[in-house]
Amino acid sequence: MPPFELCVRSDLSQLAKISEFVTQSARRAGVPEADVFDIQMATDEACTNSIEHAYSGNMGEVRVCCWVENRTFVVRVTDFGKQFDPTKVPMPDTEAPLESRDIGGLGLFFMRELTDGIEFHSDKEKGNQVILRKRIQTGEG
Repeated sequence: MPPFELCVRSDLSQLAKISEFVTQSARRAGVPEADVFDIQMATDEACTNSIEHAYSGNMGEVRVCCWVENRTFVVRVTDFGKQFDPTKVPMPDTEAPLESRDIGGLGLFFMRELTDGIEFHSDKEKGNQVILRKRIQTGEG
């Protein structure tokens, strides 16, 4: 499968367009439907973070590129806003009672839970990249 790329303005109104793009790309790649939902949700979270945090309400662009590599569906989300350091995000206490948990802060946790791999890269030329990987399970064996 050749890579497919979508570029949109950094606006939350674009999330539905991104979701449809990733869903259709994953289906074309042969990703099972349950995994399509997982990768779409993880991508939605990555894009929301780019729009809300990297650009802080300013206009910019978000690029979403999808491809298959070694029986793995890959989504790369790129922005050119503020850099993000995932090591500074504390792991949420998912065992704590709801009333004692902080609001928010679950996005990175969900992205890790929904995918088989996540990477973060920042480069002045290439921008900030979140790379999500989901192995394509064939149901064989």
